[in-house]
Amino acid sequence: MKQRQLGNTELKISEMGFGCSSLGGGLFHKDDKEALAALNRAFDSGVNFFDTSDSYSFGNSEKLLGQAFKTRRDQVIIASKVGKRFKPLGAVALMVRPYLSPISGLFNKMKRTLHGMRESQQHYDYSHAHIMDAIEKSLIRLQTDYLDIYQLYNPTPEVLEHGEVFDTFRLLKRQGKIRHFGVSCVTVDDAFTCLDVEGIGTIQVTLNLLDFEASLKFLELAQQKNIGVIARVPLAQGLLTDADSDTMADNTLRDLKELMERRRRAAQFRFLVHKDRTLAQSAIQYSLGLPGVSVVIPGMVNQQQLTENLAALDAPSLSAEEMKKIKALQLSWQ
Repeated sequence: MKQRQLGNTELKISEMGFGCSSLGGGLFHKDDKEALAALNRAFDSGVNFFDTSDSYSFGNSEKLLGQAFKTRRDQVIIASKVGKRFKPLGAVALMVRPYLSPISGLFNKMKRTLHGMRESQQHYDYSHAHIMDAIEKSLIRLQTDYLDIYQLYNPTPEVLEHGEVFDTFRLLKRQGKIRHFGVSCVTVDDAFTCLDVEGIGTIQVTLNLLDFEASLKFLELAQQKNIGVIARVPLAQGLLTDADSDTMADNTLRDLKELMERRRRAAQFRFLVHKDRTLAQSAIQYSLGLPGVSVVIPGMVNQQQLTENLAALDAPSLSAEEMKKIKALQLSWQ
């Protein structure tokens, strides 16, 4: 596993990280035993970067990381997030979601409804009091006394422009509870705003074959400022895989017209598939190959997904001709 320097930090991280958004309770989560096996195998394969949040699976994602790495904490880089909270009805939607897994193919509409309920019931709290309380709870779940990276989760442009929230992060850094701080951004415009935040170490953005806006200018500026870029959702919520249904996108996108258009565009990249490289592996290679990207974090919950994702690192590289065709397709959508 190759490692890359994470921006202006002293951290050297595996070029492929482990996205833990569905770890511990998502629709594709089987059980905690399988999740722990995937985490341990990822570590044994050279993955040392794990991205989670206190809101993922009611904190179970952090708990699993704590169980897996409490005795080798100094060998992994853990990034968590703070800000997202759920009202009671949204919490119910999260609790019900895993029980739909065995019959997931039959109830896509129900799952979208539950996701919509969850989204409508979530809110964000970036107050000093909440962040100071949340970090303590995250540290307990992770069985550690520090976080390598603490990220503000989906802040609004107003929160970013005001900037007061970062004073709390700087305090936590002085206290030794976090080594670095960053932002997980909703939009590329938000990512541009983050470039001017004093002391910021990382910026997380959606970056894949379908969502490529960050590659047009943002990555270049991030490189110039030596800020680490975490590329999330490289598989476009499952659309850039061999799955023809029941992906995360099927379960979360409520606008069916948008879903079908994204499926149509994803299908245009089938030319990247050949006997030694799947669509998912091609998509991961695309994100990894963009100048300025520090790490790519495909979401994984089991060893099967881990195996395919890791194989992307040994698959044939995207050719210059393939990259030219990719760019032509992307430009045709603008």
